[in-house]
Amino acid sequence: MIPLRLRRWLGGVMIPLPLRRWLGGAGGRLLVRIAGAAALVWLIVLPLAGGASDSTLFTLTLMFTSVAVAVNWNLTGGFTGYVDFGHAVWFGIGAYTTAILMSLQSNGLGIGWPPIPAILLAMAVSGALAAVIGRFTMHLKGPYFSIAMLGTFVAMREVTRTWGGLTGGGVGLTLPPYLNRQVFYYLELLLVVGLVGLTWWLRRTRFGAALVAIREDELGAQMRGIATTRLKVAVFSFAGASTGLFGGLWAYQNTFVDPDIAFVETRTIDAIMGTLLGGLGTVLGPVLGTVGLHWLREVLWTNLLDYHLVAQGVLLILIVLFLPKGIVGFFDARAASLRELWRWGADDSAAPAGGPVQSEGDSARRRRPVEPDRAGAAPSGERTQRTQIVGASSIVKRFGGLTAVDGVDIEVFSGEMVGLIGPNGSGKTTLFDCLSRVHALDNGSIRLGTADITRLSAYQVARLGMARTFQVIRVYRDLTVRENMELSVQWGEVGIRGLFQRTDQATRAKAEQLMDFLMLDSMADEPAGTLSGGQRRLLEIGMALMSNPSLVLLDEATSGINPTLVEDIKDRLVSINVEQGVSFLMVEHNVGFVADLCERVVVLDSGRKLAEGTPRQVMEAPAVIEAYFGAEGRRKPSEDGAGTGAGETP
Repeated sequence: MIPLRLRRWLGGVMIPLPLRRWLGGAGGRLLVRIAGAAALVWLIVLPLAGGASDSTLFTLTLMFTSVAVAVNWNLTGGFTGYVDFGHAVWFGIGAYTTAILMSLQSNGLGIGWPPIPAILLAMAVSGALAAVIGRFTMHLKGPYFSIAMLGTFVAMREVTRTWGGLTGGGVGLTLPPYLNRQVFYYLELLLVVGLVGLTWWLRRTRFGAALVAIREDELGAQMRGIATTRLKVAVFSFAGASTGLFGGLWAYQNTFVDPDIAFVETRTIDAIMGTLLGGLGTVLGPVLGTVGLHWLREVLWTNLLDYHLVAQGVLLILIVLFLPKGIVGFFDARAASLRELWRWGADDSAAPAGGPVQSEGDSARRRRPVEPDRAGAAPSGERTQRTQIVGASSIVKRFGGLTAVDGVDIEVFSGEMVGLIGPNGSGKTTLFDCLSRVHALDNGSIRLGTADITRLSAYQVARLGMARTFQVIRVYRDLTVRENMELSVQWGEVGIRGLFQRTDQATRAKAEQLMDFLMLDSMADEPAGTLSGGQRRLLEIGMALMSNPSLVLLDEATSGINPTLVEDIKDRLVSINVEQGVSFLMVEHNVGFVADLCERVVVLDSGRKLAEGTPRQVMEAPAVIEAYFGAEGRRKPSEDGAGTGAGETP
C-alpha cells in the first residue's frame, strides 16, 4: 500500500494546486467547452473533408457505440450506485431482436423487416425486459444486485445459443448489408451526442438529483418522500432501451450476430473501466474515459504487443490510486466532480474549496433568538381538544425470538413536543422505525391524521406529512448544503412534470430562508460532508422541515454535539414548534433537553411503555428510577443526586 503522504506528494507533482484551482474554476469551464466544441466540429467535418476511409469510419462508429454503452451503464452504476455486471445483456437483446426481424433466414417469405422499424422495436423490447427484470432485481443491495444481473446476462446468452429455431443457435444470423457507411456514421454521432445531452439535462432535473440521493443514502431518500424503487426501475429501463438501440445499430452495421459476439462480457467490463477512468457518476466521465481507453489500448498494443493488457491494468490501478475521481478530477480543485464545472452561470464568487469551515463555536456565537415562553404541560382535558397528529395502538415488532416493541400505544397532538426516553435497548428507535414504516409491524395499527398508514411504504408516509431524522446523521455528503435542502421537498406535490424540471424559485427561496434560520447560509455551496457534526445535525433538521411536515420524529438530536450548539438546536426547535405549529416526537438521552422542551414524556423499558406524564412526574416515578438505576436507585434519589439537571443523562 502506498503511504498517504507519498500519494499526496505525487498527486501534487502531477497536478499542482494552482493549476487544479484554475481548472476547477472559470478557466476549466471555458477549456472544457472549447475542447468539446472543437472535438464535435472535427468529428462532423472529418468524413466531408475526405480524410477518413471506410475502415476509419467503421472504427469510429464502434467507438461511438462503446461510449453509448458506458453512458447508459453510468445512469445506473454511477448515478444510483447500483453496479451492473450484466449490462451488456440489453445490447445483446437489441442486437438479436434486430437480427431476427431483418434476417432473411428467419422469414419464410425471404423478406425481412426494414432496418428502422426493426431497430426501434429492438429498443422497445430491451426497455420492456429491463423494466420487468429491474422490478425484481433492484430490491437487491450491493453485490447481490451485481450477481443477479451477471446471472441474467449468462442466462440470456444461453437462451440464444439453444433456441436455434429462432436465433440460429451457435451458427448465428446474417443481416442484409447497409449501403452508406457515411450516413450510418452521422446517425451514430447524432444519437451519441443526443444521449450525452439528455444525460446532462437529466442530471440537472429533480429526477437526476433524486438518483444521486439514492446513491448517497437510499433509506434517507425514502424517508424524505422519494419513491426510490420507481425511479430506479425507470432509469434502469431507459438505460436498457438505449443500450438495446445501439445494440440494434451494431447488428445492422456488423451484418452478422451470434451469441459469442452479441453477448460478450468485455463489453460490460469496458463500460465499467471507461466510466471509472473518466469519472463515476459524472456526465462527461464515461465519454472521456471510453475515448481514453480506446486510445490507450491502441498505443499499448502498438508498442507492447502481447504485454499491452498487463500495462493497461497497471495504468488503471495507478489512476484509481492517484486520481480516484477519474479524468474529471482535473477539472475540480477538490477533485470532486463536474457538478460545479458544468453549472452554467454559477456564481464564481463563492468561497473557494478548502477555505475555512465555520466551527460549531462560531455558529453558536451568531444570533440566537430569545426562547418563546412555553406553556406548561397541557392538561388531559385540553389535549382532547387538539387534533391528533399520529396515533399508534398495540405496536408489536419482533426480530426472530426478540420482541423489540411489545404492545406500545403512543399519540402526539398538534403543537405538542413529546419526549420518548428509556434505557439503551428499550426499543425507542425501533418504535420510530415502525412509525415511519421502515419496519413492517407484527401487530398493531398506526394513523397519521385521518389516514391509516399501517401498510404504507416509507416514502408514502413521508408524503403524508411525517418527517424524521436519524440517530446516525443521514445527509447526502457529496452534495452541497443547498442541494441537500432542495432535494428534501414535499415530493407528493412535485408531480411527473415537476420531476423533470429544475428546482423552482419558491423551493429555492424556502431553502435559503431555512439555511439562514439554521445558521448554514455561509456553508450553502459546500459539500455536506465538510460540515461539523452539529452543523450536519442542523442540516438534517432543515431537510426534514423542507417538506412542510405536520410531525417530525427527532432521533438523538444532541448526540455527539458540542454543548454550545445544543442550545442553538433547542432554540430553533422551540421557534419551529411555536411559530410553525410543527409537532415533535423526540428520542433523547439528554434528559435536561427533554425536560426543557417537552410537555409530555413517554418512557419505554424492554419494549414496553413504562410511564407517561409530565417530565417531573415521569422522573419521580419509582418504576422509572428503578429502570435506570436499579433497585437501589429507589431508596432516596434526591439524596443520591439522581435528579434531572440540565444535560444530565439517567
